[in-house]
Amino acid sequence: MASSRTIKLHIGNALPPANARGTEQIIALWQQIGTFFRERSFQAQSGIKGVARAYSISLDSSSLLHAMESARDQSQSFSEQRRAYIDNPGNRIDAELAITVTGQEHALEELESYQVATVFLHQLVMATNIIHPGAFQVLDARFTGEGAHRFEAQQFDAQIFRGALKTATSNEWPKLGSPGLETVWTWLEHTGVARADTAIKDINRVLFTLLKVAEQRQEYSARTVLLVMYQLEVLLDCRETRSLEQLRNRGQLVLGAIPEAADCFKELYDVRNGLFLASQPVHRPPLICHNTAKALREQIGQHNTAVESGTALVLALLQDLIAHNARSYNFTERMSRE
Repeated sequence: MASSRTIKLHIGNALPPANARGTEQIIALWQQIGTFFRERSFQAQSGIKGVARAYSISLDSSSLLHAMESARDQSQSFSEQRRAYIDNPGNRIDAELAITVTGQEHALEELESYQVATVFLHQLVMATNIIHPGAFQVLDARFTGEGAHRFEAQQFDAQIFRGALKTATSNEWPKLGSPGLETVWTWLEHTGVARADTAIKDINRVLFTLLKVAEQRQEYSARTVLLVMYQLEVLLDCRETRSLEQLRNRGQLVLGAIPEAADCFKELYDVRNGLFLASQPVHRPPLICHNTAKALREQIGQHNTAVESGTALVLALLQDLIAHNARSYNFTERMSRE
């Protein structure tokens, strides 16, 4: 017999940074999301080390959409609303999501419902940031309601993805499109990324790492470089330790010639190697406030351009795979004698 539970998530910092144009695009995406997840079938892992089961998911994102539309109407953009909030907390940037999980053929336990809701949230973070980088963030978040104190909400930042979009736009490479919600969600379902907590397939290793990138808060250190390099090396099937030229060449095969300003491969490669050689500086975790990101960009040991350009590459490669309904690339090097 089917049973349901609704998990409520309050997001204290729900508005991602965006200019007026980006604000309109993100609102349009969330308008689609508001009607897309209504008793939608969802296969997901039922618990840590649990088996995958069939569920249906409904998402009530009306509070978030209302917060976004109010910010646009009050301040023209999310970024302006966030600036207004600094001096006046009456300019709200919080919102709530309600995720209703329904077990298809079994009674739903409390722990199981939180597990499935969290897996769904993971996939929503992936989908939204592939469609429009920087479209969704979950910061200062907590579960609410009866029993919610027993569970800790995870946090995901939009800043790195927004930076990737800005960098790609500025460099005019790589070209980032806007794939459809149905297309991206169906592709993610076919990868099976929601059905296990350990990624074995290469594409799922990249997608899980995309979540770990989203957990990075404004400090784009060597650790973040390592995550981005890992994704690129898995996507482009470059497993050798000295694969810089191969990595660059394969990136060009898929995405076209790399403008000099967008060529982040050498910096990523050098920083990754420097991390293993223990030559990279390590910073204290910063106090997060309204001007942290700006202050950090001027700090030695930050790798903003490389990380954002590398993340743009990862997103462009994922969009390319989705456009061709593929899961991986198959590169074949040729040899000839003259």
